[in-house]
Amino acid sequence: MDSIRSERAVVPEHGWQSPRKYNALLPRVALMLTLALLPLGIIAVVQTQNAYNNVRDTYRASLSAQTARLVSSEREAIQGAQGITQGLADSLAVLGPSDAICSDLMRYSSQRNERVVFLGYVDTAMKSDCNNFGESYDFSKLPTLARAMERAVLSVSFNQSGGASGQPVIIVQQPVFSAQGIFKGFVNLSMLTSEIVQDQSSDSLARGAVTMTFNDDGEVLTSNGAPGDYEKYLPEQTQLVDLVGKGSQLFSENARNGKPRDFAVVPILEGKAYALGSWQPVRPLMRDRAFSAFTLLFPLLMWLISLLVALVAIRLQVIRPIRILGRQMRDFAEGRRVFRSEALDSAPSELREIGETFSTMAQKVIRDEADLENTVHERDVLIKEVHHRVKNNLQLMSSILNMQARNAPSTDTRNALRKVQDRLTSLAAVHRGLYETPQVSQVRVDVLLGDLLGQLATLGEGGAVPLDVDFQLEPVTLVPDQAGPLAMMAAESFTNALKYATAGKDGRCHIRVRLHPDPSGPDMVMFEVGNTVKDKVSADTEQGLGLKLIQAFCAQLDCRITTSEEDSDWYVMQVCFKAQEFAPEQHMPRV
Repeated sequence: MDSIRSERAVVPEHGWQSPRKYNALLPRVALMLTLALLPLGIIAVVQTQNAYNNVRDTYRASLSAQTARLVSSEREAIQGAQGITQGLADSLAVLGPSDAICSDLMRYSSQRNERVVFLGYVDTAMKSDCNNFGESYDFSKLPTLARAMERAVLSVSFNQSGGASGQPVIIVQQPVFSAQGIFKGFVNLSMLTSEIVQDQSSDSLARGAVTMTFNDDGEVLTSNGAPGDYEKYLPEQTQLVDLVGKGSQLFSENARNGKPRDFAVVPILEGKAYALGSWQPVRPLMRDRAFSAFTLLFPLLMWLISLLVALVAIRLQVIRPIRILGRQMRDFAEGRRVFRSEALDSAPSELREIGETFSTMAQKVIRDEADLENTVHERDVLIKEVHHRVKNNLQLMSSILNMQARNAPSTDTRNALRKVQDRLTSLAAVHRGLYETPQVSQVRVDVLLGDLLGQLATLGEGGAVPLDVDFQLEPVTLVPDQAGPLAMMAAESFTNALKYATAGKDGRCHIRVRLHPDPSGPDMVMFEVGNTVKDKVSADTEQGLGLKLIQAFCAQLDCRITTSEEDSDWYVMQVCFKAQEFAPEQHMPRV
């Protein structure tokens, strides 16, 4: 408690006082922007001409948005195809193209997208046996595919006559790599260009505009113009391949028909596919060159001054303190480290208060986490101690019964006491496994049963008939409320199997124990004990306390016992139950 009080005393109290007006962020920015915008008074005389320029600038700035809107159908189709092929490529890296599910996966994915004509996996030999048509195709004569195989990267291309559809298609090719990074082939997705090109005839804003899409090789994929007619609207000097990798772009130059045009470039898949809008320019009325230069000079000067002042102000007053706060939060999230920077002392009062609030919150979180970890640790220690003491008490009771059995006057009494002693020993082994498990809320029952039944199997060896025990225990995790009854039921059923097992066809006694998740439903677990029997005679289970205990443990697991005979010389007992989630309020019910 003293350490907690000392930590709380470190938090400064002055940070919670009302901020002074001159330290607030808004007055500082308002003052600096007022100084930056003083040149606006100088350009009042050219207000009309600036209006024309502003209209033109707004128009040009809107070209990217308009181009993106006009090619929204193409962008959606290409981006969707890239997402589909990426997901299938990741799946094929795990499944393998030869799996039977591959064609079903391609067919299912293609049916969910109406634009898809062909969807399949093409190996390095340029053949496809896994596709949505379920047929084999040879694409070795496609030059675009051969180039793609050499590069082994994502590519978008156009084919006038698709290898599978025979129609103009856009092909998205996604490389498939193994877990070791070895190139295995492509996931190819073909879409009809006629299905993805958006009709712009009824769009009044698109009049005079020609839009087209192209790939990183400068190859035109789609266009809203007539085939071959769109070429005269391409830029005359700039090649399409020169526009790749530069993001959104706006420029003006003469088209190939010799007329000036405005061009807008919008990325669809950065570095792979782009949209180009060729627009008829709209130019303001200019009276003379001198006046035009005059009208451009002052806006540029105003922009430079405003930008410089705004950047300096925001950097000093906002960005720098926020970066410090971000570094503090990141260090706290990564390693629960809390530090206070003196750079925040000169920051605006609003940001300074945020930093002090975060420091207080971080210290409180650290204290609360420490208290929570201590509580969890104490709970785990207490639960393990309970299981340990129960195990010791059960072993003590087993020892007392052993002493009593040695002094018993009759053989029946000694045998009855030995059976009770064996059950107590099994129960003690269960509790030992519970307190030795790392997590008190989850128990690896395959490990627990392996130790418990292994001990019983050792005690059962050495008889007149050789004994073979086969343990097939798959990893299964249960809560203690189910692990205990299952272990006790396994011990009882295994003891019965040892008792009633007879020699099989090979002259040896065989006992089989299986534990595995059951495919009949989610979280279902199957436990099975089987032993060999002689001449189609089923091994009769004990009709006394043993059977009652097994039935009681099955009732706790909410399952039923099923028995069967396999191959006329095996007697098998099975139980199937549903694994429960851990609930702290649940307790082990009594037998």
